[in-house]
Amino acid sequence: MENKNKLRRPIQRIIRFSKEENRLINKKVEESFFPNFQNFALHMLIQGEVRHIDYSELKQLTMEIHKIGININQVTRLANQFNEISSTDIQQLKNELTALTETVQSNLATLIKLKERT
Repeated sequence: MENKNKLRRPIQRIIRFSKEENRLINKKVEESFFPNFQNFALHMLIQGEVRHIDYSELKQLTMEIHKIGININQVTRLANQFNEISSTDIQQLKNELTALTETVQSNLATLIKLKERT
């Protein structure tokens, strides 16, 4: 009995679930960033919600933009090697890549703000 008084959280609550409820809750815990049910449930009970934003599309988009940048660098290198393209054209390509990157970042920042509000 003395050991319970030394615990940080000595009060225990018991809750029962149906098999379907348990399956749904386990799925939500797996989708969240919490390592276990206790942390998930504690956060849900105190905060009222768990927000998980899926950034997989953002990561994919970032990788694609990076690949475009690599392609531009390769074209630039070849163009310089064979003197086939002017430095103005190279600079224009770089400016367009920068503009694309800034547009994507701006749109993503807006989307993240909208997600945080909901």
